[in-house]
Amino acid sequence: KKIFYLAFWLLHQPFISTHASLSVGLNLLFDNNHLGTEVGFAPNVGWQFTDDVSFNHSIVGEIGFLGMQGKDDFFKEVDASAIPFLLNYKFQWNPNDILGLYSGVGLGFSLNKLEYTKKRREVSSKSLAWQMQFGTNVTFAESYRFNLGYRFMDTGRVSNTKGGHSIVDLGFGYQF
Repeated sequence: KKIFYLAFWLLHQPFISTHASLSVGLNLLFDNNHLGTEVGFAPNVGWQFTDDVSFNHSIVGEIGFLGMQGKDDFFKEVDASAIPFLLNYKFQWNPNDILGLYSGVGLGFSLNKLEYTKKRREVSSKSLAWQMQFGTNVTFAESYRFNLGYRFMDTGRVSNTKGGHSIVDLGFGYQF
């Protein structure tokens, strides 16, 4: 009974709309990290809580796939990967129907793997992951959206390799 009252209360708050909507998307991640520069991707699913003309709030879940190659702090050749699972809060400001700005923060965990190429030794870890992001988006045909932004993501440290990623994010999404 308390859950019903909580849901009823939440739906009648000014920051939540009963016209909320689902979104799906795919982002290409141009990743500059401790080992070098690589390209990754991140499919995502989101829920937009508001359907306001100017300001919107969303929760977006995403899984990133980042591959890395290079030398660690002790100059050993490594192949590495990070798979961050993140839940993000995004705030969007749309001054008109086409162009908008967004910012967001995310928190989750990352499955990290590091393989020393010459020794064939592998180290794995599960770490706290977080990110901050901002950028711009262009909406067309009311439901399609392109975005271009920047993210800083930390996927945790594995052995002698830092988990900081400076990412240029190019994405496409559909809002139902």
